[in-house]
Amino acid sequence: MVESTPGTTIVELADGVFARLHEGLTNAGIIVGDDGVLVIDSLRVPSFARDLIADVKRLTPKPIRWVVDTHSHWDHAWGNEEFPDATIIGHDNARAEMLDVDLVEWWRERAATSGMPWSDEAKTVQVTPPSLTFDESMRLFLGNRELHLRWFGRAHTSGDIFIHLPEENLLFTGDVAQDGGVPFIQDGYVRDWVGTDGRLLELEPERFVSGHGPIGSFDALIDARDFIAMLAMGVQNAIVDGQDEATAGARVTEAMRERFGGWRGFERVEDSARYAYRQMKAAPDAKPSDLR
Repeated sequence: MVESTPGTTIVELADGVFARLHEGLTNAGIIVGDDGVLVIDSLRVPSFARDLIADVKRLTPKPIRWVVDTHSHWDHAWGNEEFPDATIIGHDNARAEMLDVDLVEWWRERAATSGMPWSDEAKTVQVTPPSLTFDESMRLFLGNRELHLRWFGRAHTSGDIFIHLPEENLLFTGDVAQDGGVPFIQDGYVRDWVGTDGRLLELEPERFVSGHGPIGSFDALIDARDFIAMLAMGVQNAIVDGQDEATAGARVTEAMRERFGGWRGFERVEDSARYAYRQMKAAPDAKPSDLR
């Protein structure tokens, strides 16, 4: 086993391709190329990013030349400032979200008042958005290894991207899909999420690495799609039936309990369903910040 920061496990998925799993926290990816390293997600605050950098150095002396933000959320991208010599890559919308002062301060307040060991550090983070962005797709070549960066539509945020390694049949999904875990939905776009998941499944990866939790199989990716689809359909049916928000939230939760009750974070489903209710009754382009 590769030595790494306490609490983390580094798993080699293919030659030079690693998942850095952090139990209960945020995962990262490490891809070693001919001339440098690409890191997927810089983690929640600079000290976590420095631990990630130290783990990369345990794997290779090559410099970190690229950082890919799967999306804008603080626990994935607020370590960016620790990579001043790297090109930070993300979606157009992720950059816009990281430049949105009100949104950044909302996340900073949540992190700073969480009572967690990193709360004080979150108060002083210099949020550093991607300097290289794209709309729908980008191809990167690390020597002979080809990476496809794809945006399939809004889901967990407006700027979720997926890193696909076609030759290795591997996929990094950020927080759009987890293996047996309920994603954070209350910054998302539930109407669009099901369609985004459908496009994601068309890649048919053998394995995927999520932003949280264990490495998943293709069947787990199908389950992740089914979770969002069932939530969205249940909420839509509740709206058609004239249920109020509280009733809809409770009934959708109970309907999902048999299949998904054992998932990590299932206790968040009722609040998620109530958020989805507000969103699906709102204008199509309503911002998540208007619905919390």
